[in-house]
Amino acid sequence: MSLGYLRVSCSLKLTTIKINTHKEEHLHIQIAEHIKLAPLVESDAADILKTVNLSRASLGEFLPWVEGVNNIESAKKYILDRVNSGLNGSRWYKIYYKDNLSGIFAVKSICPELNVAELGYWLSSDAQGNGIISQVITRVPIILKNTSATVIEFRCLEQNAASIKIALKSGASLVGTIPNFVSVDNTRQQLNIYQVAL
Repeated sequence: MSLGYLRVSCSLKLTTIKINTHKEEHLHIQIAEHIKLAPLVESDAADILKTVNLSRASLGEFLPWVEGVNNIESAKKYILDRVNSGLNGSRWYKIYYKDNLSGIFAVKSICPELNVAELGYWLSSDAQGNGIISQVITRVPIILKNTSATVIEFRCLEQNAASIKIALKSGASLVGTIPNFVSVDNTRQQLNIYQVAL
């Protein structure tokens, strides 16, 4: 059985158990003096749209959803599709840098069979280059404390040098690829899969 097949089976929606307590909804995680995570909620739509609009060109290079987030309704849909994904262990946060919403960090899912937590993130152009995501990743063991996760996974398009650098800096190694995953600027790119033990 290939890694790709296992990950696909772990990406299916699990309808048996989804715990979402009020305590978690109001959880803020202080990462560093100027970096904080807070749960992503529908009322963040205007700020998400503003952040995407300010960084549309750079975000659109590697994130196919960017083109579809172009008004308040589509920003709400972006948020709701993620926070209500139904995927096991899914947790979506907005990133505040110097009190400004500057991006998103997520545990996209946790595969219960493999104990693998897939991470996802993006930052606005003006927040990049400050080590924000690397600092957030150092707190992932705390974020995943009460889960079954023993491995974190990064999925990066082969030409997304910044995301690959973050994965490698965290100690992750390339464990697999999905060829011809997406077309960006009429060029097919493979998806690289990196993993590191917690």
